[in-house]
Amino acid sequence: MFLLKKISSLSAPLGRFQLVLLFYFYCILINLIIRTVLTINAFSSLDTPMVDIVKIFFIGIYNDSLFFSYFLILPVFFLAAIPNAVFNHSLYKKFTLLLCFLTLIFFTFIAHSEWFFWEEFTNRFNFIAVDYLIYTQEVVGNIQESYPMHWVYTSVLTCSIILFYSTRKWIVQIAQSSCTMAFKKRMIVASGFALLPIITFFTFGAMDRTFSHNRITDQLARNGLYEAFSAFRKNVLEYKLFYPTLPESEVVANMKKQLATPNSHFIPESGNRLYRQIENPGPEKKYNVVLIAVESLSASFMATFGNTYNLTPNLDELVNRSLFFPQLYATGKRTVRGLEALMLSLPPTAGYSVVKRPENENLFNLGTPFKNRGYDLKFIYGGFGYFDNMNYFFEHNGFAPIDRSSFKEEEITFSNIWGVSDENLFDKVLSESDASHQAQKPFFNFVLTTSNHRPYTYPEGRIDIPSKTGRDGAVKYTDFAIAQFLKQAESHPWFDNTIFIIVADHCASGSGKTNIPVQDYHIPLWFYAPKLIPAQKVDTLTSQIDIGPTLLGLLNFSYPTKFLGQDVLKLNPEKGQAFLGTYQNLGLYRNGVLLTLSPKQQSDFVRYDRKTHQAVDIEPDPKLLNDGIAYYQFSSFLLRQHYLGKDF
Repeated sequence: MFLLKKISSLSAPLGRFQLVLLFYFYCILINLIIRTVLTINAFSSLDTPMVDIVKIFFIGIYNDSLFFSYFLILPVFFLAAIPNAVFNHSLYKKFTLLLCFLTLIFFTFIAHSEWFFWEEFTNRFNFIAVDYLIYTQEVVGNIQESYPMHWVYTSVLTCSIILFYSTRKWIVQIAQSSCTMAFKKRMIVASGFALLPIITFFTFGAMDRTFSHNRITDQLARNGLYEAFSAFRKNVLEYKLFYPTLPESEVVANMKKQLATPNSHFIPESGNRLYRQIENPGPEKKYNVVLIAVESLSASFMATFGNTYNLTPNLDELVNRSLFFPQLYATGKRTVRGLEALMLSLPPTAGYSVVKRPENENLFNLGTPFKNRGYDLKFIYGGFGYFDNMNYFFEHNGFAPIDRSSFKEEEITFSNIWGVSDENLFDKVLSESDASHQAQKPFFNFVLTTSNHRPYTYPEGRIDIPSKTGRDGAVKYTDFAIAQFLKQAESHPWFDNTIFIIVADHCASGSGKTNIPVQDYHIPLWFYAPKLIPAQKVDTLTSQIDIGPTLLGLLNFSYPTKFLGQDVLKLNPEKGQAFLGTYQNLGLYRNGVLLTLSPKQQSDFVRYDRKTHQAVDIEPDPKLLNDGIAYYQFSSFLLRQHYLGKDF
């Protein structure tokens, strides 16, 4: 209380602007509380707890102050604009009390939100938080169905009231103060405050604020709201401005070596774009394809990879009847990253997925070779496809979108905020496949599930885990729904001539200490066609971007391509590799070594043990560095120059 009184007395000379100092106090105090709570929660992940804690809180206060320098602009100019007569009026005094209380509710609500965001993503607010703000219906609905919101609101209100009454003397002092200040002087003072965010943006705010190799430690020191605004500003990062680069001629020469295969040749007219013609000998196989992208199906959920909770009995059994890829890695941590990799066979470039970027129409994609052969192309999703721009992307790239709005009322027996149950979704896949077959057209259905997503609700009685008790139940329900779908498909006339591909869009959220924790990208992949493809395990390290080329190779399609992935079945196992990324960090994993490219032209190398999940810093590998730069710089070049269109 003595400190509070001291700050209050120091603020008096600021006159009408002393309210800004009170708001700053609220900002620092509430962020101190949430940072303390998160640090206690993540204490076991700190490398050197005592040293890390000192860094977390000192750097944390700096980051909170950095955020506040931006936040203060609105209240400062609001205070400057109020005429003296209004400022000194009794109604304005009451408004000041209300404004202080609403400000406390705002900061307290953000603190509570950060707790739930950390619980889900082990991260302060970032690109995902900004992204989700666009889709308020799904996000708000998801929160309401996942958490006891009446208790959350009660907690927010209670904390706000406690803080309000703890600082009531200072608030009353500000509310009761009178001040006469000429408009010109008010604007001079306000302009002085406004210089703070400008100065920090071009100096401290532009600095790389990463101070620890431990991602958890670094995240704890950050300010969630500042990170959210920063992510919004950096939604697309220009590779050449932020990442290590090579001369264009070296990039092209490097990519020629990496993309060269015995069954392909570069199309001369394509120049530095390096388009290729793939030649697969033998007659083409016009099989149907059903590609199922399963929400958040981490490899770690499966008994095949050591899980002991019997969550995926059907998928584990399917391993021995499929062409199975146990060393597959997703390109990112969001659904749109998985869709981008599967559709475009493109490494994860910095910023938004291409699915959400402007000018993403008429691209060469996995559907293009099928469309050219008369296939019926459909994107089938149980939710509303406007989310993440999915319907637009698929519709403008050759697929007919079929989403929740396409379901008849009698076709939906269970749904939550994210979409219809996986059972209902797969029933729709069966009917749409029947329709294509009856029209005597081969079909390629791209299916995206939703049930393995918070709030983890599904029809009761299907499995031995009650609905809405956690992700384990959602995983087991999805396993049940996929098995039921495959069993039902056996009775349809097109089954024997169909390849079913089952793959995760990405892993469930993880909490690795490194910027790109490899284990949090490990996902399973099945090619299931009992009459067409012999069962086999392919142990080659595989990326999500390799799935499309591998499928086209199995079908013996010969086609021109812009894909950067490879047909893994024709690849020397020693050349297997995986591309892993966040919206800022870009990774290339090969032969047990992970290269990470980061903004500020940074790169680092770790040796990762897939059995123990231990990552150890190692000396730079020049060849891996050049190969990684070449892939990501070349991918950025293709996007920037709009070279991913269908024309060759």
